[in-house]
Amino acid sequence: MESRGRTSRGSCENCGFPDVDRVRVRRVYVVPASWESEGSETVVPEPEWWCISCCSQYPNDPAEE
Repeated sequence: MESRGRTSRGSCENCGFPDVDRVRVRRVYVVPASWESEGSETVVPEPEWWCISCCSQYPNDPAEE
């Protein structure tokens, strides 16, 4: 795995795609609001390395180094 500042090259820890540029993020679980309950968001505290494609498709927060 090669690291370059805020990015790294290796396998995405979300989709598993090999040898891609990755960024450090925290996974966010989103529960949409319904008639019976309010919506919510839960941020997982452990950061992960995600590819740009996963970052653009799934909820996440940038991890501060």
